[in-house]
Amino acid sequence: MSGYKGHLAGGLIAYGLVLSAAQALQVLNPSPLTAAEWLGFTLAGALFPDIDIKSKGQKYFYSVLFILFIILIGTHHSELVAMLGLLAVIPMMVRHRGIFHRTWFVIIVPVACALLCSTYSSVDCDILLHDAFFFILGALSHLVLDLGVRRTLRGK
Repeated sequence: MSGYKGHLAGGLIAYGLVLSAAQALQVLNPSPLTAAEWLGFTLAGALFPDIDIKSKGQKYFYSVLFILFIILIGTHHSELVAMLGLLAVIPMMVRHRGIFHRTWFVIIVPVACALLCSTYSSVDCDILLHDAFFFILGALSHLVLDLGVRRTLRGK
């Protein structure tokens, strides 16, 4: 099991590899601001699977939720406040390396969030889906690091 620094490093490496390959293939050519945004989503994704335990990822998750609560209450989006409230208790109800460490979960949830956000905001869906892609990239790097460490420990 990598610590948060190991997962951040893994996310950074995955981000560098994917962005370099995408730029070499001329699939993506982001502005520096967009590249920084994608890096942020990758690093958030790299910490995400450990939100079900006391961790840096959990601390950041609840900090972001708190800010979102304030914004949504201030803008009178009570339906979204209720959804976020439900989302906030899920990590406390599951075991570690449970649902948050499932590949299907770390893919479906960010895509669903991007699509949901695109219905409630004026942000272009493509922007949100790119953000979701990089979040997924970070989360998958986390799962790969955990799997690699587990295999190494079993071999000893």
